[in-house]
Amino acid sequence: MFDVNSALARLDKIEVAVIGDLMLDVFVYGDVARISPEAPTPVLAITREVHMLGGAANVARNLAALGCRTSITGLIGADSAAGEIEALVAEMAPAATGHLLRDAARPTTRKIRYVSERYKTHLLRADAEAAEPAGGDAEDQLAAAVETAVASADAVILSDYRKGVLTPRIASVAINAAKRRGVPV
Repeated sequence: MFDVNSALARLDKIEVAVIGDLMLDVFVYGDVARISPEAPTPVLAITREVHMLGGAANVARNLAALGCRTSITGLIGADSAAGEIEALVAEMAPAATGHLLRDAARPTTRKIRYVSERYKTHLLRADAEAAEPAGGDAEDQLAAAVETAVASADAVILSDYRKGVLTPRIASVAINAAKRRGVPV
């Protein structure tokens, strides 16, 4: 029988390379007590905001919480959301390292959820993103970063949200690098 406790005790000896679409998840909480006079829309009186890693970065965060060492490889923009992702990844050190490549041609993907605090219900989600495949210099830099990340990994996770990081070339580079080392993808 599989011994879960024994497996969990060994996780700190494993490094997982997580490659994929990085996002900033923003949760805006508040109370709805009235409807807007401008349109039949609830008015959210904001009480708090929570910013956290999303997409592939959330996968890495969850692995680090389990005790794994992780490396996170993906694209971010040249904007304030990118800085937030960098700071959140830095807070996970030494459990996680980042190969966060800035691409000024694209915004950092943000998923903003407006949530009723009282009812714990999503009222609206607003996405800020450019889901175009990485190309040119960005794809070349990603390929090099993927090779570096996989070089020390015991396993590789490809986390694809169709935001453009895992192009056929990048997926192939990751899979082939892992195959050469004999690590699972």
